[in-house]
Amino acid sequence: MNINIDIGVTLKGEYLPPTFTTASEDSLKVAVCLHPWSWLGGSMHDPVLDILARPFHDNGYHVFRYNSRGVGGSSGWPTLTGLTEGKDLEAVVDWSLRYVQGLGSPTTNDSAKTSDVVIVGYSHGSLIASLYPILPGKHTKVSHVLVSYPLGPRKYLTLFHSSTYASKLRELVQNRHSNVLIIYGDQDEFTSAKSYEGWAQELIKQGQKQNRMTVCCRPGASHFWRGRHGIWLAETVAKWL
Repeated sequence: MNINIDIGVTLKGEYLPPTFTTASEDSLKVAVCLHPWSWLGGSMHDPVLDILARPFHDNGYHVFRYNSRGVGGSSGWPTLTGLTEGKDLEAVVDWSLRYVQGLGSPTTNDSAKTSDVVIVGYSHGSLIASLYPILPGKHTKVSHVLVSYPLGPRKYLTLFHSSTYASKLRELVQNRHSNVLIIYGDQDEFTSAKSYEGWAQELIKQGQKQNRMTVCCRPGASHFWRGRHGIWLAETVAKWL
């Protein structure tokens, strides 16, 4: 499908309808998944995104994933800071909500329902996901799932805008309306277990007052969640939901 987010910018995306949905549900459940760094070949067809989409699909979510600028048929050109991709994400979420509302039956006023939106980012995609803000008001609940957040190479992946991303993540976990799940493996190839541990402890300390953050470490798991680690990843997300 084509996702038109701006004049001259069209992103290629995929939509996975939920395995079940009921007219009595009082919210529209939408998950938007973000892929690894495009400069290293990341795309919406990454196998880890397949793993992450599954628990949402099985729990009544409308799942969207898309190729960022310049990837796999998407127009535009990828940026080195990722900040433009963050704005693209906001537009994609808006587009996805309108799309799902348009699927409702003529007798159902889906536009009047609240929206339960989960932003799911893997690897570089978790950097972009962390830019998505908590929306004011009562009609949209926003949660975040950040998997294999690239803490070690963050400054290089963002063209030395690491402090901007650190600040955005801090704002996110300190927001009393946030709900954040952070998952990493202690054998990640790009961030040491010691670095992850210190980072996670600091985030937990920052988010203590709102108490809606969960950090999960998988012993033995690498950045790529192969084999039994991928099964554990899907189960962990499903339990969190």
